[in-house]
Amino acid sequence: MIDELIEKRFSPYSFSDKEIAKEDLLKLFDAARKSPSSYNEQPWRFIVGTKANKETYNKIYDTLVEGNKEWADQASVLILTVAANEFSKNGKKNHHSEYDLGQSVAFLTLQATELDIYLHQMAGFSREKAKENFNIPNYFTPITVIALGFKNDEDKKPEKSRKLINELVFENSFRK
Repeated sequence: MIDELIEKRFSPYSFSDKEIAKEDLLKLFDAARKSPSSYNEQPWRFIVGTKANKETYNKIYDTLVEGNKEWADQASVLILTVAANEFSKNGKKNHHSEYDLGQSVAFLTLQATELDIYLHQMAGFSREKAKENFNIPNYFTPITVIALGFKNDEDKKPEKSRKLINELVFENSFRK
């Protein structure tokens, strides 16, 4: 079953206009919540804008670079992901927070795929504008924006081909 979800995962550039039910959004964030993290810190935060909540949606959309604005407004949900820079228990630098956020998004992705909901993660946005738009304190860092929605079946733009395992996994020494 997990193999099927991994195989089905896709990052579309086009979304249908079908809205995502609130209970399905809650399932996605519950899956993200259950992700492992260093010291169980759970350093991830999500700012969620739905088309029904245009103010937040537009504030997230406003952070995107022009190339992403060309297609991301089709998504019924935009999510700003944010990671804590410090451990809450002692204020020391959390060197694993972005990794932990990535794991939580992976859990969210698998749950979304199970529900036939697709997401496209974007690094092309302004962190500074995100911090300004949402009053994010300096001990948190905006990491990505996610476009979330139901796939438009007309979207035929293929993802780039994936690298082979032997290009990514090594035994005796590192290779480029």
